[in-house]
Amino acid sequence: MRLTLRNMLAYLNNIIEDPAEIEELRRKIEESEFATGLVHRIRSATNRQKLGAPSLEGRGIGLDPNSVAEYLDNELPPDRVPDLEKVCVESDVHLAEVASCYQILALYIKGTVEADAGLKDRIRQIGEPGGVEQAAAERASSRRAASPTAAGAEPVPPPAVMPPPSPPPPSVVVRARKPFEVPEYLRVGQRGKWKPLAMTLLLAFVLSAVALRAMGPFDRHHPLMRLLSVSPPAVEVAREASSTPAAGPEAFVEEASESLAMDRDAAASKETDTASPLAEASETAASANGAKSPQPPPEQPGKQPSERPDRKDPATAEIPSPATAPPTEPRGEPADGTPFPPSVAEGDMPAETKTMPNGRAGPVESLDAEDDPLGPPTAPAVTGPVEVGYVKLSEPNFLVRYVAESADWFRLPARTRLLSNDRLLVFPTYRPEIVLTPGVQVVFAGPSSVQTRPHNAQGEPELAIEYGRALIATAGVAGARIHLDLAGRKGSVTFQEAASEMAVDVSHFLPPGVNPELESAWPVIHIYTTIGRITWQAAGSATSTPIEQGQVRVIVGDQAETMAVVQPPAWMQGTDLRDVDRLASDNLQPFITPDRPVSLALRERTEDRKSEIRSLAARCLAYLDSFETLVKEFGDDRQRSYWTAEYDVLRQTLLRSPETAARVRQVLEAFCGTDAAELYRLSWGYSVEQLRDGGDRQLVDLLDHDSLRLRVFAFENLNRITKKTLLYMPEVSAARRKSSIQRWKEQLQNGAIVYETLPSPLQNLR
Repeated sequence: MRLTLRNMLAYLNNIIEDPAEIEELRRKIEESEFATGLVHRIRSATNRQKLGAPSLEGRGIGLDPNSVAEYLDNELPPDRVPDLEKVCVESDVHLAEVASCYQILALYIKGTVEADAGLKDRIRQIGEPGGVEQAAAERASSRRAASPTAAGAEPVPPPAVMPPPSPPPPSVVVRARKPFEVPEYLRVGQRGKWKPLAMTLLLAFVLSAVALRAMGPFDRHHPLMRLLSVSPPAVEVAREASSTPAAGPEAFVEEASESLAMDRDAAASKETDTASPLAEASETAASANGAKSPQPPPEQPGKQPSERPDRKDPATAEIPSPATAPPTEPRGEPADGTPFPPSVAEGDMPAETKTMPNGRAGPVESLDAEDDPLGPPTAPAVTGPVEVGYVKLSEPNFLVRYVAESADWFRLPARTRLLSNDRLLVFPTYRPEIVLTPGVQVVFAGPSSVQTRPHNAQGEPELAIEYGRALIATAGVAGARIHLDLAGRKGSVTFQEAASEMAVDVSHFLPPGVNPELESAWPVIHIYTTIGRITWQAAGSATSTPIEQGQVRVIVGDQAETMAVVQPPAWMQGTDLRDVDRLASDNLQPFITPDRPVSLALRERTEDRKSEIRSLAARCLAYLDSFETLVKEFGDDRQRSYWTAEYDVLRQTLLRSPETAARVRQVLEAFCGTDAAELYRLSWGYSVEQLRDGGDRQLVDLLDHDSLRLRVFAFENLNRITKKTLLYMPEVSAARRKSSIQRWKEQLQNGAIVYETLPSPLQNLR
């Protein structure tokens, strides 16, 4: 019997009657890791109360309820069955729908439930006027036609009023039926959709009006009015001004006063002009009408003479070119009395100023050297961090940076400048990208700890990776070079071709069963050539090692070897993530904002109603050296689908350093009480000798322990050693665990609890 989703559902619901087929399916499920995981997903999805259900009006395979019904009735065409099963395998919502419906049908087939004889007809007639009554009339007519008394009789038209039914035989139980009504949720499709549409349009209109009003009053100066060309063009205004009598000074008083008020607010100095607004408005009006301007008032002692040109009408005045524009009056003077250069037009000087490189206060925009009367500024000496790159646009992926002032981590927005000695961190499931000048692109894949370094004397970038994975490429420049510090192993990579690309994997390895507080893990470095050809030259070495495409350079301690790659790792193509992890990544990242500490936002998400978000937040916190939430996850049976990934994170955390391992032990002691010591020991794993000396029996005995955390840790060890599950589930009751524990005891008696593949530093090459 083939191992399909339908056969698996039949096996789980005890529909199969042949004992040989039952045993064959059980054996295939145990041997297949994917099938075992799917069984756990089915049981988990059907028990989740807030999982949701597909839409009643869906279209397409997997979304149309008729497709699911045909699949359950074995009426779906064979060529469409794989497509529907693929949808169910990839989506917990559709998997729960099919499994739950199959379970209900299985109960009916086994005769454990009763169904009304007319229920099927009533369901078919839902939504049709008079459908239920018509179906009842058809059933009554068919019964009369099939009765012996009606045989050979002439057809008689049905009476207007149905006669009362004859009393049923004693073996038939008559049930009192209640008046049938169409359920409320099935009437959704019959309602009109104008009301939600009208509410949406009304809300959009109100929001648009509020936004437009916030931009200014609805007059001819409003941006929307200018966009719609409500105001007459400047040419028409000039034509009207030339054909109509000249206006007096009063026509410009209001406009000139508003303009002068704006100028006063934007000025850097509080010094006021000698001319009053009304006088200046009069001068402007007289100039626009061709009248003679009045003489300016006499200069005051200690004041610079006003060189403000007469204000012209913007509709009729010519716009001077930059070369012929008259100089404007400065808005203020610095402390040394040197006037500002006329580098900005009047009314355009920003209010915000800053200290220029030459020590003078000036506008935010920098001054040109030829316009600066004091000459070109002197470049300050570089004494602090320097810019080495920037964060590329990569949402929904992101990375975080450590801020020493607040002693916390913060998310970096796109296009953020990276400085030398920045500590960067990448969380699980994310793939952010940075650019190191000049033209080196780095894409991180999954959890990584990185530190930027200043360029060397030749301007070549340098990057330090404590742990993590990265894809590195240049901007199409042959001979480009990048210096790398890979967990303390320094060297440089030269891209021999313009299109060359490389990948780096920096991890740590410690043999199972070794106390991570007493021995440090070994750095394990993999340098791949994905495209083209590169060379690796270790620091202090006079020769470089070529690495061709399809090869990998493995460095473990003082040993190094170049070997061929049979199959590139999945993380290079981004196919190492499950769909549920991608969904959790997309849902978590909006809560991580640049203005709040990352640790605070992640702790809030550990209380999210979605289990995948809670698990991802707990794993991210572990890379910030916060292990409390991760330890609590192993005691929550709602998180059973993520225990394997969380145990991997815990194991990787212990390998970072003995200090980190000590912090994990302290958290276990604070939250797990008497079980802390045994949990900490289980997190080390077991060597071959330790299993032979009784470690295998200890693991099997812990499968029936009262502590859920101990059962989870013991099972994770057995799964990694033997690559088997034997359908054991730590979260179920003792009665349901009994059969699986018995199978594990049989494995123990047969001496089958041994490593299928011995742990090795080269295990990442699969």
